[in-house]
Amino acid sequence: MPLQLGLDTSGPHLALAVADDAGHPIARRTDDVGRGHAERIVPTLEALLADAGAERRDLAAVTVGVGPGSYTGLRVGVATARGLALGLGVPLGGASSLAPVAWAALAPGETGVVVRDARRGNVYAALFERTPDGLIEHLPARKRPRDAVAAEHGDARWVEDVPPDATWLATRPPGGAPPEPIYL
Repeated sequence: MPLQLGLDTSGPHLALAVADDAGHPIARRTDDVGRGHAERIVPTLEALLADAGAERRDLAAVTVGVGPGSYTGLRVGVATARGLALGLGVPLGGASSLAPVAWAALAPGETGVVVRDARRGNVYAALFERTPDGLIEHLPARKRPRDAVAAEHGDARWVEDVPPDATWLATRPPGGAPPEPIYL
């Protein structure tokens, strides 16, 4: 059974999910690991695959969250995704790490500005709308002063410090561009 893996390690959470080739979610895990991504990613992946009744060789594609996020967390996630894709000979893609947060936090029909602290009064912010069919990114992530984002998007739901749902990544086609991390 060909599966697609989605994974995100850009923040304090380790988020993994697998979906079938039709884009139906099979299994997911999200754990608060702080800075422990490196020691937890492989055991969590193995547990996720066991939950799905699958093995690594069943993976047909990998999509990884590329940030914005912490340097070490992103390096662990992107390196793991690249290693899996190379070792299995499957496509690899990258996507915004703010999208899985929007997927986790927003209900269909809801619009929200997803923010991640960028220090010194700044945030990375992106505007998303959750639809019955998926997620629309109205404004891509960019670094801006927190106050300016709050003033500009006062009517949208403010989403911050919400654990990501890697299901969104697992249901995305991997795309053609290699993952390029966006560090905080």
